[in-house]
Amino acid sequence: MGKFILIGAVIGSLVGMLMNITMATGIIAGVIIGAIIGTWTKKNHSSEASDDHQTTMQLKEEELDIKKERVQTGEVKIHKEVVEDQKTITIPVKREEMVIEAGSEEELRIPLKEEEIDISKHPVQLNEVTVEKHQVEDVQHIKETLKKETAVVESEGQADVVEEEDK
Repeated sequence: MGKFILIGAVIGSLVGMLMNITMATGIIAGVIIGAIIGTWTKKNHSSEASDDHQTTMQLKEEELDIKKERVQTGEVKIHKEVVEDQKTITIPVKREEMVIEAGSEEELRIPLKEEEIDISKHPVQLNEVTVEKHQVEDVQHIKETLKKETAVVESEGQADVVEEEDK
């Protein structure tokens, strides 16, 4: 109805300009005529609709909205750690001993020697550790119950019901 009033106001202002009357008078006359036409049109549409009665029912069903989100499930930290281990190694060492036999009057000097152990350490590569991250794809099966509306027609007496198939 509002559009009829607006159209009437525009037409009324144009007619007012053509007939050389004030624009306000033309607008007021157009609004009144638009309201009358809008009311008359509305009554005609409602009386036409009552002759051919049709009702619409909207049927709805649920759909799944599935979203995936990356979440942290754990963390791996790798570092080197020095572990001390006490080792006992048996190494044969040679040394010289002096044997003096009594009976001679000479003095003998004999240098004595022995083996000394010199220990030095150096790193040796035992192993190499490689760290890699792989993307693995799995499939999850999700089972969910969805609701769906259906039309149920119940008739009593001698009512003729014609059901049309969905197109």
